[in-house]
Amino acid sequence: QTSTATRAGQGAANRASHPTAAGARVDAMAHYRFNNLLGAPYRGGNLCLRGHHLISSVGNRVSEVDLQLSSSTTLPCENLTEIRCVAVSPSGHHMLSFDTDGRAILVNVRKRVTLHHMNFKGKVTACEFSPCGKSFAVLVGKLVQIWATPTMLKEFAPFRLLRTYGGMYDDATCLAWSGDSQWIIVGGKDLTARIYSANHLDGYAPPTLSGHREPLVAVAFCAQLDGFSCYTISEDGALFEWQLLDDDDEDEDDANGSNKSKRRKKGEAAAAAAKKKPKGRRWRLRGKHFFHMPNKLSCARYHARSGMLCAGFAHGVFTLHRLATSEFNHLQTLSISTQKVTSCEWNETGEWIALGCAKLGQLLVWEWQSETYVYKQQGHYYDVNACAYSPDGALIATASDDNTVKVWSAATGSYFVTFDEHSGPVGAVCFLPSGHAVLSASMDGTVRAFDLMRYRNFKTLTSPDPCQFVSLAVDPSGEIVCAGSLDTFQIHIWSLKTGRLLDIFAGHQGPVNALCFSPESPLLASGSWDKTVRLWDVYDGRGQTDVLQHAHDVLAVAFRPDGKQLAAATLDGQIFLWKPDDARLEGTIEGRRDMAGGKTIGDLRSGANVNAGRAFKTLAYSADGALLMAGGNGKSVCMYDVEGTSLLRKFSLSKSKAMDGTIERLDSSRVTDAGPLDLLPDDDDDDDDDDDD
Repeated sequence: QTSTATRAGQGAANRASHPTAAGARVDAMAHYRFNNLLGAPYRGGNLCLRGHHLISSVGNRVSEVDLQLSSSTTLPCENLTEIRCVAVSPSGHHMLSFDTDGRAILVNVRKRVTLHHMNFKGKVTACEFSPCGKSFAVLVGKLVQIWATPTMLKEFAPFRLLRTYGGMYDDATCLAWSGDSQWIIVGGKDLTARIYSANHLDGYAPPTLSGHREPLVAVAFCAQLDGFSCYTISEDGALFEWQLLDDDDEDEDDANGSNKSKRRKKGEAAAAAAKKKPKGRRWRLRGKHFFHMPNKLSCARYHARSGMLCAGFAHGVFTLHRLATSEFNHLQTLSISTQKVTSCEWNETGEWIALGCAKLGQLLVWEWQSETYVYKQQGHYYDVNACAYSPDGALIATASDDNTVKVWSAATGSYFVTFDEHSGPVGAVCFLPSGHAVLSASMDGTVRAFDLMRYRNFKTLTSPDPCQFVSLAVDPSGEIVCAGSLDTFQIHIWSLKTGRLLDIFAGHQGPVNALCFSPESPLLASGSWDKTVRLWDVYDGRGQTDVLQHAHDVLAVAFRPDGKQLAAATLDGQIFLWKPDDARLEGTIEGRRDMAGGKTIGDLRSGANVNAGRAFKTLAYSADGALLMAGGNGKSVCMYDVEGTSLLRKFSLSKSKAMDGTIERLDSSRVTDAGPLDLLPDDDDDDDDDDDD
């Protein structure tokens, strides 16, 4: 994320309105705000589909996808930890997002601003607004809480609790409202479902619907002509159909059943007592249906208008069924991956179904009638190592440890091509100056060039001896490609046109993890863990020209756009500014204190006292060379004034406490004899459920 933010700052600086005035540029960059989050379309939680807008949680943020334009944006609002569930009001004005600690924020979706904060003091497993939009129900542990929906007016206490219900013997897992907003059905891990009243009723005892052998995954109401019905679905793939019947109908059904002879033996006294009872209504089990899948059912969603049911399973398969009275008709079965389908959601008309796979970062929208994809995105499976903007700023390429290179559209926030030809982690990526191709260097010992017009690997550059490439650079003409190795400490130089190896530069005594071409002179700068930056003459074949010695390992290098200054970041958190013509040091930026703040989960010190290991790992100049962006293993990206070597502004990447390096204060209450509570295994975690599957 740090690398992405740094490159984004570079692209933003290139688009400033006054490229020659540093003061105007600084003032313009002071108004830049967070815009989008790429690389992770979906990372867990539930999905919300309102009209042609799809809302999903990504870490501690919420992304909104416009399915008509196939574009995604990320809301600027942040929770303190990973988001567990999201709920959107029927009007689409309000949105509630709950994190893993039970803290919630109320967001105005249209204006993209946070209205209120609320702490529910417990893990929230599900939340849903009533169809009328006047209230919402929240499942907090074993309790069911009904709250009044806050208004748009400024209030001191906007969240107003209407009532709380208990009675569950284990945590509640799912809920659903009736169509008239009068009833709530709640399923839980205690293998039962209960029906609560949204309004106070004297003498009402919530009925218990039991019979399942596994925890409930989904519940739903279904208003039918012959009475009030509901469905309960459990993890073992069992669907129970329940119906609210009068006592007279219940007795008639019993008389017509298989136990008819046993009912007649009760005697006249029991019959007379039954006649004296007041007439009432009871929930009766009307039918049982089974999916017959080899793996457990992981999610399910029922659409009341069309009677359609979508069910997702742990082996990446989802099915569509049409439900009616005592009917369970199978329509479709589709496999989207080999991993667990985490969430599914229908739109209002029942034409589209959104599905998410948290482990793969996969998000798709399926139109079941035409059997086509409306939207399909999948992020990187492992960490992103590098990213690069195209020369025109329209595309972003990312390289990851999952052996793939993805190309994203900066305007829509969606990727449109994935290159998976590499057989090892990809550590560097860059565009050709023409913008028609992207190059990537991998640990598999190859540098590959991909055509962005035909989407194919048109050139593969290799070395005579096996090595692992971790850095990459292309000269301004786009004809020379250089790659630095991790194990042989060499720099390989190829001709992109012929694919022939031109030369191999040796001289470094450590891994070459940074390369950069000068825009105006025939110089190549290489940074290494041997505490040196070496300048090479690639075109004339003179090899090494100068050695710039440092006191610590060099992690990143960058040339100013005019080629008259070279910036080098070292392991001690400093940035050295060199004049490459005569190898003279022009200035030094002390950046370790600028990166101070934030501690890892295992640290027993506050964030202000944790400075060890803070260093910048990527550098980028602005278009006029007046500003320098630097990012590393801190929680912020720093913007410096090159002439004054002073810090101008810090851009915070995230406020999520689930990420290492973002927590400022040491909370001793979460430190036990066994270690920090955040590092101890949690039995209720979704990851443990995946392992059990």
